[in-house]
Amino acid sequence: MRNVYMVIKHEILTTVGKRSFWVMTFIFPAFIILLNVGTQVMANSALDDSDMFLPGEGGELPDQTIGIVDQAGLLRNYPPGLPDGLLASYPDEAAAQSALQNDTIGSYYLISADYLQTGDVIVVAKNFKLFGLGTEDLVEYLITYNVLDNPSLTAVAINPLARLKQTSLSPENSQDVTNPLTFFVPFATMFIFFFLITMSSGYMLQSVSKEKENRTVEVLLVSLRPRELMLGKMLGLSVVALLQMAIWFGGALLVLDQVKQLLQSVASFKLPSGFVLWGLLYFFFGYLLYASLMGAIGALAPSAREGGSITFLVLLPLMIPLWLNSAFIESPNGTLTTILSLFPLTSPTSMMTRLAAGVVPIWQPMLGLFLLAVTTYLVVLLAARFFRADNLLSNTALEWKRLIAEFRR
Repeated sequence: MRNVYMVIKHEILTTVGKRSFWVMTFIFPAFIILLNVGTQVMANSALDDSDMFLPGEGGELPDQTIGIVDQAGLLRNYPPGLPDGLLASYPDEAAAQSALQNDTIGSYYLISADYLQTGDVIVVAKNFKLFGLGTEDLVEYLITYNVLDNPSLTAVAINPLARLKQTSLSPENSQDVTNPLTFFVPFATMFIFFFLITMSSGYMLQSVSKEKENRTVEVLLVSLRPRELMLGKMLGLSVVALLQMAIWFGGALLVLDQVKQLLQSVASFKLPSGFVLWGLLYFFFGYLLYASLMGAIGALAPSAREGGSITFLVLLPLMIPLWLNSAFIESPNGTLTTILSLFPLTSPTSMMTRLAAGVVPIWQPMLGLFLLAVTTYLVVLLAARFFRADNLLSNTALEWKRLIAEFRR
């Protein structure tokens, strides 16, 4: 037991003493979360139609006059609220071309004579813009206003769901769908648990591989049994992992509390009772599961570089929830998300994301934790079989044939 304690102490002091550990603990996760949340927000804004032009509702007006050539004779009236000089009518395309060449207008729209049958409108501009001129919504409103001859119907035709209000009637989801935290907190929870488990389990691979490369393991095996070395590393690095979780998780909860105090509009968001306890349990068993797999790779691989080629396959299950993050936020109790939260290799991130996104039946996190604990126990026993002196002292390349042979053995 004394030997195990010495390994635990060594792993804690060595890992915590690295500057890279503190950089990854404080800076890296914040950068990744902000980057991904920012891209999601930008994508949602790009798809949002709330900036569509409607007079009196904040639609932006162009800074240069727009020419109109109405061959169909549709434009009888201009909507109220448009400033003078914004639109200029021309009898034919030649007159509009002349005005365009003289910079009197920035562009002109040609409404074809058979517009009501074809819907053809041609826009001509002096300067080409890849993503449009930014005046299409205004002209669309102008034409619709004249075709319908009714301001109220025009507004509905342009944006029929402008006043859509979303209300959740399902008792299984008590979160306010209009609250920004309903999106942000589950998204942040998923990334926090993903990086916590991958980084903390990665320390196991780095530690074993490094000692194999610099031949320290040869000295250690003189006074340590391989199983003692594995146990000491896993327990020591688990302390480091829990420290990292306390910093990330505690900081996230503190920020969430401060945001709710500063912004009354998001104060209604609440995490379920026992969320922190569930987080500790799922993280602990998730760490042991993946740390065991990483330790087995480290024992077989002659170097960290060769071990890294297998790491992606080991961590692949944890990436699946990241690729399906929208499903967890939009349908936390759906069939797919429920299966992923019960499957042991994906449950650490999936279940915690579901708990943050809505109310989950109590039997599901209990069952998921039981399956995760049983799987972790079996994987630890399996990984211990790879921690043998012949593997730790071997420099044989880690190939698929060898890996299959070791599993059979």
